[in-house]
Amino acid sequence: MTKSTSTPLQNHTYRDAHGQVVTVVSVAHNRVTFYRKGYQFPCVQPIDRFTKEFTEVKQ
Repeated sequence: MTKSTSTPLQNHTYRDAHGQVVTVVSVAHNRVTFYRKGYQFPCVQPIDRFTKEFTEVKQ
């Protein structure tokens, strides 16, 4: 997967290597909080890991 160089943006949609879609709800303190489609609980990852594993879905 291609590494993104930009910081994830709130309310934007991203896709992981498996095709799972997520929506970012916040970016704070070097952490990205997001929801996976069909999953009710928030997920949290460090910004570095998120930018390596996810690519933005063009709207």
